[in-house]
Amino acid sequence: MLIKKWRSILRQPEFPFLLFFCSLFLFVAPSQRNTDKAGVGATFLYLFLAWGGISLLLLLMSRELSAEPGENKDEA
Repeated sequence: MLIKKWRSILRQPEFPFLLFFCSLFLFVAPSQRNTDKAGVGATFLYLFLAWGGISLLLLLMSRELSAEPGENKDEA
């Protein structure tokens, strides 16, 4: 049930725009903050985790959009 919900979210035509604006916020926000408070290591870790999460969402979205409707094995 949760998998079907994620699939329907990933197939929405508005999802790439939402992902773009969320990633824009995630990558611009650390440059707006003072990195001296958090440290360079914490900022690097934050950017790496944000990049990894967005890359994972893009991978799932591309796999879902490239699959044929009758090709999914989970839709039994």
